[in-house]
Formats: sequence, structure tokens, C-alpha cells
Amino acid sequence: MSEVSEQDLNAGRIEGGIDAIVIGASADGLAAAAYLGKAGLHTVLLDSGAEIGAQIRAREFAPGAICIDGEHLISSLDPETIDDLDLYRRGVSYAARRIDMTYFFANGETLEVEGDVMNAAPNIDDDEGGGRAFQQFIQQLLDRAALLRPAFEAAAPASRGRSRLRAMEKVIDANPDMARLMERYATAAADVMLDQYLPDGLLKTALLNETVFRSAAAAHEPYSFMNLLRNWSGESSGLQAAIAYPEGGTIAVINALRRAVQAAKVEIRAASPVKKILIERDNIAGVQLENGGQIRAPIIVAAMDARRVFLNMIGAENIDIDFQRAISAARPTISSARLHLQLKGFARDEKTKANMRRRLVYALAPDALRRSFAVARAGEVPDDLMLEAIFPNAIDETAAGENSQIMSIMAHPLPFDKEPDPSRRDEIKSAILANLEKFAPDITGRIFDLMLAPDLASITGGHAAAYAAKPGVMQQWALAGMAVTAGRIGGLYFCGPEAQIGHGLSCAAGRVAARAALRHAKHGEVAA
Repeated sequence: MSEVSEQDLNAGRIEGGIDAIVIGASADGLAAAAYLGKAGLHTVLLDSGAEIGAQIRAREFAPGAICIDGEHLISSLDPETIDDLDLYRRGVSYAARRIDMTYFFANGETLEVEGDVMNAAPNIDDDEGGGRAFQQFIQQLLDRAALLRPAFEAAAPASRGRSRLRAMEKVIDANPDMARLMERYATAAADVMLDQYLPDGLLKTALLNETVFRSAAAAHEPYSFMNLLRNWSGESSGLQAAIAYPEGGTIAVINALRRAVQAAKVEIRAASPVKKILIERDNIAGVQLENGGQIRAPIIVAAMDARRVFLNMIGAENIDIDFQRAISAARPTISSARLHLQLKGFARDEKTKANMRRRLVYALAPDALRRSFAVARAGEVPDDLMLEAIFPNAIDETAAGENSQIMSIMAHPLPFDKEPDPSRRDEIKSAILANLEKFAPDITGRIFDLMLAPDLASITGGHAAAYAAKPGVMQQWALAGMAVTAGRIGGLYFCGPEAQIGHGLSCAAGRVAARAALRHAKHGEVAA
């Protein structure tokens, strides 16, 4: 169906006959809406912005220079959502299914690793069987990560969560060694665990950086090793632990989800901000829009950040006191930043172009890594930053611009600022460019564009804290579990950022919330 602007509706009217409302047209909101509409529910998708996709959007930041905000790589796109919504047929394809990586280090050394992590073992000197031991460790880790994949997908409503837990408990109970191993993984610090399997060297340094990249948990802290399990549990294009680049960028995934929503006959209403979620007798009754109108429905799936949904739209008086305290007291300290650079011209020779089709990572030595996390937590900008860089239109030649090459860079760890002032932004830019110069000399001086957590929040109308680095996996599980059951309001389902475990474009939270809502529709009452 065509998208309808809120401006085209009669302000102040009360609208009924709706089965379900989805608030927020993020990737998870789109997925949830498509599931509901496909199941036959009369569904309306509301978003406050003029465009769908939340923070993932294509944007021209300089003449002829197109960047994608939000996510630029995929490591955990939910395979069930792809199959259920037929996203491959609707436009999802990959320019690179498994991107190779080059790691750069402060001492000038480099390490090249194939996109298949199993092939990292030959990079280790095989003294006393080190390479073989590491290969066994990698295989074991991938197996355990795959086992835990359901738990990493997204927080589920209580009944589904218990069934998943029981299923995992059966597997663990059948193998006491696995139970001990999982307990060890769950509580271990990343540096302690990797010390047991790897000699000091480039590969261990690279893995330490990968474990804590975009996380608020430092490598020397308990529970931080679970981040690596989370990272390697996901899959892209059917390949576990692969990092992929979709043809057309991540915006192409949003467009495929949009087609699925339209095929499911969901009504998309852009520029329709929700002021309040209506609750009657502890059950969902609908929403009140900013223009004073109401849409009545017994089911709401909220795909926005928890603070906005529960504190602003619902009200603290209607939610569980412990969850109210959890989201009110959360004070992020670590964040990431994305920098887009416009480079002059294009590489012409094949060797240069081949290198530009890789994922480039500037990795910090363990002592520098620890120091940078401490500095960022103290509210200062570290001198040393981890960097992830890609050349999108070298990886995906169909997206090449007319006049220039684009370089997209993610930097971490940085201090979290709810609203950074101009001097802080300049300091962050300078720090990123200074670290970039260490492995890409003379790259600075180009036109660039910096995106911080508050910038992403301004796109969606949400809170900047939702786009800060996430805490350790164990804390994420605790917060996500409360988010999907907070207040126990009948007909309310949540798939905002706090419901997702880990970072990246997934859609699993939207799928889980929609399936729970469909069980409600099947056993409860919905509008005719």
C-alpha cells in the first residue's frame, strides 16, 4: 500500500478497526510489521520521521559523495527473517559474502587474515603445537557460539525465554564438560582466556581488539570474553562469523524490508509521531498521536529505544519499578564514532583495488587498549583508538560514485556525550584522523563527515544513550529481559535497541516480538 503522511490525516480523529500498531520504522520495526501483516493482521506502521529505516539511511555529505549512516557491514542478519520474509527475492544480495581483513599495528607490522576465521591458525608459529591448539580452540568456540545463537538473537518474552533456556539446559546437562566450559566462558575476561590459547603476538592482539570493538566492556574485565562468542554466533549470507557487505549497502536491506512490508499490505504512515501509548485496565488500547488523533488497537510492537517508549510514551507509573530504575539509572560512558571521508579519484591498478576490498583494522596493543578504555570512561578523548575502515564503493562497484572514492571509518573507544559541543567534536575528529594517519599516511585533509551517538539519535528522535556502546553481554541479557516484560502490559511487545544482544543489523528482535504478538492475537481478541 502507499505510504500515508500524518499531515494527510484528520487531526484529532479516533480511528478503529486496526489489529496491530508498530511504532518505529527501524529494521526491527519493519520486520515486525511485515510478520504481522503477512499473518493477516490489519497493521499500521508509524514513524516520526519522513523516511523509514531509522538511523540507516543513504546521504550525500558532499557533492557526489554518498555515505550510509548507521551500519555499513553485516555480521548477524537473522537467517529466519530472511527466509520468512523472502528478502533475497526482495533485493538482498551480497557484493562480498566474507570480507578478508588486514590488521595494522602501532609498530608498523601488519597481519592479513582471511574472512574465514578458521584460516587464522596458520598465522601462528607452530612451536609446541600452538597452531593446532588454536585451530581446535577456534572450532570449539564456533561450535559453542552456534549453540548459544538463540540466546544471542534477541530477548524473548518470558515463556519463550524459558523454553529456550530449558532447551539449552538439556544440551548442557547431557555433557557435563560443556557445562563447565560454558560457565568458564561466561565469567572469563577476554585477555585471560586468550592468554591460555595464544602466544603473545599479532593475532592475539587482533582478537582482543575484535572482542571489545564497539563494546563498553574492556578486555581485562570479567565477562568480556562473551562478546567474542556473541560476535561469532551470528551469520551473514549463510556463513557463521562472516562479515559481509550487501550490494547497495545496508540501505538495500532496509529497502527489501520495506518491500516485504508493502507486500504484506501494511500501511506505512511516515511523519506520524506518537505522543502516548494508551493503556486501559493494564492492556494496550492504542496510541495517541502528536496531532491529537488516536489509533485504537489491542497490540503494539514498539521498535524505539526503551527510555522513549517506557518513560515518555507509557509513563513510569505503568512499568515495573526495577526496570524503571534500570533504564533511568543507566549512564553510558563509552561510545563509538563514524567518520566518512571523500577521497580524490579512484584506484586504477588491480593490486590497490584488491586491498581496498578488504576490511582494514587499526588494532591497539593490549596496554594501549586498556589505557584508552580508562581515558574514555574518565570522559576524555584517548590518543589511541581502534579503527575499522572500509571503501564501500570499492567493495561494491555497483555503488561507485561519479567523481570520488568514499572511506567509512568506525572509531572506538570514545567518551559518550549526550550532546557534544563543537570543541569536543573537533577533538574527536582530530583523534580519529591522527590514528588513521598511522596506517594511511596523507589521507587527511579531505572533506569529511562525523557521526556521533547524538547525531544518530536526532535522526530517529530517540535518546542518544540508545546508540552508545553496549555493556557486556551478561548485562545486556539482564536489561533486555526486563525490557520485553516491563510492566507486563497486555498486548505490548518491545524490539527496540535494548532488546537486541550485541550491535549490528539483525532483525531478530523484530521477528521475536512479532511472533509473540501473533500468539497473543491467536489466543486473545483483535479488532475485526
